Amino acid sequence: MRIGVDIDGVVCDSYPLWLQELNRHYQKNITAITDYEMHLLFDVPWDDMNDFFVKNVETLLGLPQPVKGAKEGIESLIRDGHEIVYVTARTPEEKGVTLKWFEKHGIPFEHVLFTGFKSKVDMVEQWDMKVFVEDYMKNAKAIAAVGVPVFLLDASYNREDTAQGVTRCHNWEEILAGIQTLTANE
Repeated sequence: MRIGVDIDGVVCDSYPLWLQELNRHYQKNITAITDYEMHLLFDVPWDDMNDFFVKNVETLLGLPQPVKGAKEGIESLIRDGHEIVYVTARTPEEKGVTLKWFEKHGIPFEHVLFTGFKSKVDMVEQWDMKVFVEDYMKNAKAIAAVGVPVFLLDASYNREDTAQGVTRCHNWEEILAGIQTLTANE
């Protein structure tokens, strides 16, 4: 089965480092990211925050650790015969630092698709993905709306009610169990 997997917040534990660096840059003391639209949380224009990310891309995308259990979970899925396709809102210009991060942490990758903040639904349909792992509720709902089951990795910024077709998971063990159940029911 072809499985779509987001990167930030699902495989790469980006948000703790981002929170630390954004607090330092904007001289704030925000303790948790409660809104996926972080520029709103920090009360700055989107362009300003985007400029900060562009100027600090090596640190912000290269230094985070993997999400606990992600590497082992992905390796398990591949061993079980599944194909993993990473679909990220990162831009094509961030490909180098992204692939270097995967290599540094020994996380297997073959296909990495960079949407550059565009909808992931087109990639999901184009690549005929049968399931998706995501952390951003808006993406999860949009992907589920086209009939692709989504496993949403729980986070402080996605606590609103889940939609039909979206299953909230608290860790990679729950994601793997959900995918196994789906596979068994096919």
